[in-house]
Amino acid sequence: MQRIAVESSDIVSIGYNPKERVLEIEFKENRVYQYFDIAPDVYDRFMRADSYGEFFYAFINRQYRYQRVGKAQAENKAATLAFVTGNIHKMLQLRAACDSLGIQVEQLELPLDEIQGDNAHKIALHKAKEAFRLARRPVLVMDEYWNILALRGFPGPYMKSVDKWLRPEDFLTLLSGKNDRTIGCTETVVYYDGKRAKAFARDRWGKVLEELPGGAVSTFRRAVVMDGDTRPLADVEADASAEQTGSLWHEFAKWYSFQRRLKRV
Repeated sequence: MQRIAVESSDIVSIGYNPKERVLEIEFKENRVYQYFDIAPDVYDRFMRADSYGEFFYAFINRQYRYQRVGKAQAENKAATLAFVTGNIHKMLQLRAACDSLGIQVEQLELPLDEIQGDNAHKIALHKAKEAFRLARRPVLVMDEYWNILALRGFPGPYMKSVDKWLRPEDFLTLLSGKNDRTIGCTETVVYYDGKRAKAFARDRWGKVLEELPGGAVSTFRRAVVMDGDTRPLADVEADASAEQTGSLWHEFAKWYSFQRRLKRV
């Protein structure tokens, strides 16, 4: 279960599983407890409380079934690599690269405050440090910086937001009458453990299609084919069996496995 770090004199982090209605609280001195049958509105009020400690002792402590998470279970979780992303396709690609090397990976979704700018590495590093602050454990993040040459670098680091505002066909409209349909993407993966950061980056190029293929996915990735592919990017990423040998995931997995052998992670 993912937990979010909070500011409190006794509570370190809080997590909640709405499906199982389980609240997990990490207290100081590495004490972790799970509380059962917690309604979503109780969790919501807990997270909005002026004082987490006062709310806990008034409305949760001694009022619900609970158990302490064992040390072995907590250590096993700490040994699992946390990949902070909301993209399940990227998670599957990373896991495919890590499984053969015995690297356990867990997906975390955290409310990150991301800076904007024109430096892809700086943006990704800030994202990794923010993720570490919230997760309180070593993390891995990925960031993308898109560049449509005919649009003078648009949308840059803003693709995630732009993709919510524009439909795939809108990207085609923006390029109406343009001969150059080249689009580039700088992918940056950053590992951060609180003391050191390790970055992996690559540039990829492709073309924005002139006509949209069929498909229900409403994202700009349906309008882009990257060099070396014959299918839209959305289809390639959705294919869990797609070859990812040359990806940053394999590069990272090999580095991380070597660091483990040296006992540096």
